[in-house]
Amino acid sequence: MKHLLKLSLFAVASMIIISCGPSKKLKAANAQISDLNNQVSALNAKVAEDEKQIAQLKQENVQYSKEAQDCREAKEAMARKMDNLEKNLKEQGSSIHDILEKARIANEKLVNAGAEVLYKDGLVWISMPDKFLFKSGSSKVGDKGKEGLKVIAEVLNDNPKVKAIIIGNTDTVKVKGTADNWSLSTERANAVVRILRDTFAIDPARMTSAGKGKYNPVADNSTPEGREKNRRIEIVLNPDLSKLWEMLEEEH
Repeated sequence: MKHLLKLSLFAVASMIIISCGPSKKLKAANAQISDLNNQVSALNAKVAEDEKQIAQLKQENVQYSKEAQDCREAKEAMARKMDNLEKNLKEQGSSIHDILEKARIANEKLVNAGAEVLYKDGLVWISMPDKFLFKSGSSKVGDKGKEGLKVIAEVLNDNPKVKAIIIGNTDTVKVKGTADNWSLSTERANAVVRILRDTFAIDPARMTSAGKGKYNPVADNSTPEGREKNRRIEIVLNPDLSKLWEMLEEEH
């Protein structure tokens, strides 16, 4: 009986041991499977995020490529416009460099007429002391002044598309018989415009007169020499750019 009991206990114990062994392995295997599934899910999520970013980058790349192409096209269009503008200016004979060159050719005549030729701010400036044009305190152009303006007229006639701004300047000394120096500078500029129009047939539409009075000095007004330099007529030659925007708009 005792022998049979021992056998029964051994059998039960064996069954318990056998049943416990596979259960632990199964749990471990299930845990590994669950962990792997979690890893797979995480990897899938990462892949999905990467694919989303790749798609976004592709979209951005397309956009950037389009913007780059737009920039290239805009740059090319602007280059065409500038080329067209330069060609038109040259065809009109209105290139400021051409004006400067022709003014330099006439420089000797201008200097002999008491003028100074400068290239400043992209424009040609011709400065004539008022003593070569006017008597003291007067706005009437004398014969010597007319000879000097004849050279200016030749430059303008050689460049029919060039416009001129005539600016009167004075020193700080008040002139009797005038409202103020500003009025005198304006009247002197007007007198030059009238001579160029009436004597040398320069189209008045090409000219603008202005007076700056004593407010644009180039020298010290406290000395006679400085005041003499400040009393002057400036003639600014510049290209006719009235059709600038029209030429640019033609490219649209």
